[in-house]
Amino acid sequence: MPRSAPTASVMTRCAICGNRGRHDRHGGVAECTHCGLRYLPGHRPPVAIRADLTERLAAPAIDLARDPPADWTCGIATLRIAAYGIGRAIRPADAPQATELAAPTGRLPAAATLSPLPPHGPAITLGMIGRASELPVIAALIERIGSGFAAVRVLVDSADPVVVAGLSRPGLTYAVHPLAQDFAAQRNRLHAACHTPWMLQLDADEDLDVALLTALPGLAADADAHRLLSLAFPRRNLVDGVPSDHWPDVQYRLNRAEVRFSGVVHERPDPSRDWRRSALAPIGAIVHRLDGDRVRARTAAYGAMAPDGARPADEAALLRPFSRD
Repeated sequence: MPRSAPTASVMTRCAICGNRGRHDRHGGVAECTHCGLRYLPGHRPPVAIRADLTERLAAPAIDLARDPPADWTCGIATLRIAAYGIGRAIRPADAPQATELAAPTGRLPAAATLSPLPPHGPAITLGMIGRASELPVIAALIERIGSGFAAVRVLVDSADPVVVAGLSRPGLTYAVHPLAQDFAAQRNRLHAACHTPWMLQLDADEDLDVALLTALPGLAADADAHRLLSLAFPRRNLVDGVPSDHWPDVQYRLNRAEVRFSGVVHERPDPSRDWRRSALAPIGAIVHRLDGDRVRARTAAYGAMAPDGARPADEAALLRPFSRD
């Protein structure tokens, strides 16, 4: 199949994950700092590269050494991310590719077979954290999406069990524990109460779009096949109802039950420190609704919780309307 030649170099959001950041590699190659997609000198706009990727990923197999793209390339770990983005699963084409996937270097052009994500998967528990004042919002979300999970666990920032009295029922458990300015500890309490292989965690001001909600069982099944412990998703921030420029705002929220988080704020699961056991799945998004006053207030609050908690650059991006450039 003939491939278009590259034209003028354009550096905008990544064709796979939407990230702007790039590493400068040898020979003028630019590599996405999130997913590892490599842009060759003089590459076309990412929208054209995304179309090329999507076409290739729809086939039963892909081999970037035998059929090299004109202006991009990637290793098999990056190919897995791209495949997840369109609901596909990859398997290494041979032993060298399997070795590369187990310990990615990005130097071996990807070669793999492809198939749709499985329609079913292991049991997943929905875990939610929030304040007592957010209980009506939590209940509404559970009513809408809770049936898609094997169980639901809610942990409320409170020391008073009366605030959740009478709310639990079979498959749905409410509990209380003070947050005590430690988000990781609160998430770990939820994980300790999880009795399914996987848990998806959301905050009270978050939701799942339809694409991500639908894909969760297949993603968990494929993660098990790859022996992954943690999957991350983009989070779409809507500030005062307006999509913000803080994108993709990657959040590691689907984790094996044995995973534990660290970091009192901006917490991450421990496996994310070893990226060989985790992966980004850019299919759909977590939807995060917040107001501008809350964005400004949390910068100060998070700064008081940890030395690197404030992150003024995040505040600026959240308050800036989304741009595709």
